[in-house]
Amino acid sequence: MITHFVIVPYVSVGPINFGMARADLHALLGAPDYSRRSRFGPKIIDSWNKEDLTVISSGADGTVMEVGFGKEQSQAEVSGVKLFDRDGSTVYRDLCAADGAPKQNVGFTVLFKFGIALDGFLVTEQDDRAVTAFAKGVRDEADPRLKPVKI
Repeated sequence: MITHFVIVPYVSVGPINFGMARADLHALLGAPDYSRRSRFGPKIIDSWNKEDLTVISSGADGTVMEVGFGKEQSQAEVSGVKLFDRDGSTVYRDLCAADGAPKQNVGFTVLFKFGIALDGFLVTEQDDRAVTAFAKGVRDEADPRLKPVKI
């Protein structure tokens, strides 16, 4: 199990590099518990349940585009901020302030400075928090569906 995910914005999540081949990902983590094609475009979704980890790869060239994880990655951090060691609303507030221009849509918040999306950080059930880190170009800051967050 990977025990410490340090997110380097637009570069990597722990030992997983954006743009790495799916075959290399499987060599690193072992076979996923399940894989499926996405309903939303040419993407392949691999999941490792024990690690609370989901990786989305491009269906076109098979390279890693997004890495999503939850509380089982309790040591995860971005820019020195631990994502799961404090109350979700406090982490959310601190990251939004550090980002300076957070945007949201349908319950998730995108922090382009850090290359991450946050979900479940403002709900009562703290076990539902999830983070998705993404490669450059996966999300568009000019997407009209994304609205500014009031900090």
